[in-house]
Amino acid sequence: MKMLDELRRRDQLLAWMEQGLLTPHQLEQALAPQRPQPSAREWQHALDRLLALYGSLLLALGAIFFFAFNWDDLHRFGKLALALGALTGFAGMALWLQPGSVLYRAVLLGAALATGGVLALVGQTYQTGADIWQLFTAWAVLMLPWVLLSRSAACWGLFWAIANLALLRYFAMHDSWLGAALASPRALLGVAAGNLLLLLVFELFAGRLLSQPGRSMSRLAGFALLSALALGACIAWWESTYLNLLWGLGVVWLIGIPLYRWGRRDLLLLALLLYSLVGVLTAGLARLFDSIDGFTLFNLLGLFMLLSSALASVWLHRVYREGEA
Repeated sequence: MKMLDELRRRDQLLAWMEQGLLTPHQLEQALAPQRPQPSAREWQHALDRLLALYGSLLLALGAIFFFAFNWDDLHRFGKLALALGALTGFAGMALWLQPGSVLYRAVLLGAALATGGVLALVGQTYQTGADIWQLFTAWAVLMLPWVLLSRSAACWGLFWAIANLALLRYFAMHDSWLGAALASPRALLGVAAGNLLLLLVFELFAGRLLSQPGRSMSRLAGFALLSALALGACIAWWESTYLNLLWGLGVVWLIGIPLYRWGRRDLLLLALLLYSLVGVLTAGLARLFDSIDGFTLFNLLGLFMLLSSALASVWLHRVYREGEA
């Protein structure tokens, strides 16, 4: 309907110009998109942010590759001095920059990366014997002051990644490969609980934790939460030890779908909730009809996924249209 209304509006405007009621300039203004293109200043601001971010990443990666290339030729005190010098350099630059500026947030991201480099260097040089999960945990804790000062989504994204790696490695510390961690209901519950906590923090305090409040961190945490719960819920149809994950995901659906539909509208999280529901129900159907032949089961599951995904997409599109109205 909106497209038809737009066509009628354009036809009416063209008719008014032909009747002399509108000048060509007025017609051009009337036909201009409601959402104007970004101005040159906005493009410059976006490029400043992008280049500052890449610059900090390149500096931090350059320090890492420098150590890797010259590892055997450097004395251990020299290695430590250079690593601490890089960290001090990033921190010192932040002192001279205006808090909240693009460069300020970029150098604090560099400081957060350099913190991990210093920890890895200390562990490698002095053979502390710490497990890898302890390194990631210490990194997440020690980088937290830089993250809080920067109030940057990039720094918080790095913190989210390191914290999740610490959780996964903690549950996998007695296994020889990372995938074993994902086979444990305890590990999935741990990852889900950690990301649920992070999701709640950003839903409640995003305005204080981010200089430009957005939904990126809530979506990252929500994605990890739903991934862990949905994986466990799918396995729960075959393994009773995973039933807690299925019940937990059910609670998340009951709370999350109304919340992100009417309370705190977020189409992406709503889509993740719906499609996780489709995936878990598909796994349940596979368990229910596992006695029939494989070809029939494959087609049945495919048909169910197509229909349920289509219904979810139609409903999401309707929600989107309501938000645009």
